[in-house]
Amino acid sequence: MSILQRAPGAHDADPTDSDPQAASGQPSHASVKVVSYGGGVQSTALLVLAARKEIDFRTFLFANVGDDSEHPATLAYVREIAIPYAARAGLEVQELRRRRRDGTTETLMQRMNRPATRSIPIPVRMANGAPGRRNCTTDFKIKVIGRWLREHGATAEYPAVVGIGISLDEIHRANRRRREPHELIEYPLLDLGLRRSNCEHIIMEAGLPVPPKSSCFFCPFRTVDAWRHQRRHEPRAVRPFGAA
Repeated sequence: MSILQRAPGAHDADPTDSDPQAASGQPSHASVKVVSYGGGVQSTALLVLAARKEIDFRTFLFANVGDDSEHPATLAYVREIAIPYAARAGLEVQELRRRRRDGTTETLMQRMNRPATRSIPIPVRMANGAPGRRNCTTDFKIKVIGRWLREHGATAEYPAVVGIGISLDEIHRANRRRREPHELIEYPLLDLGLRRSNCEHIIMEAGLPVPPKSSCFFCPFRTVDAWRHQRRHEPRAVRPFGAA
């Protein structure tokens, strides 16, 4: 029995609502349909569900913020586990990078170490303890995927459907994802009533290891325990900014 049949909170489709996009006034024609793949638990569960044909997505886009910035364990999982698994299932995981106007690529680490820079693009805590503004996710994830979508035909008239891996236990994040004019955002895990624990079970059912939490190795949002684990067990990930 599929976990989707067991998951609490999963709801059945209303047979009278055959076209939810049309019912909401949104265009029913989508030029592209992709998942924004981060290499973590929730988006990997979406990959498995797509392989089992339980959700209708065939293309997964991994916006790599830089081999010098992404956590090495995340890169290893995407390249050694996720991409081969997707290929065996007839799916596609594409690795994207931020490109400048001149065609060269830029990593988050390079942006942070740019000469005479006056701002830090990653989240930091201000003197009053509040988080400062950041643009790392927007510039190195959302815009990178958005550029790919537009290059592949997504427009405001025919927006792409972008699946985001947010589960019930982090539903508060759903409204933080700003929708671009060329996008229609979907949350398949929320629609299916799945939590992170369900996602882990889905991944293990597929015979895959559960991926580590995906993030840059220097992300300030990491927990204290995560920092301690990284320092003790992943010393190669702990290196000064700009080091080779």
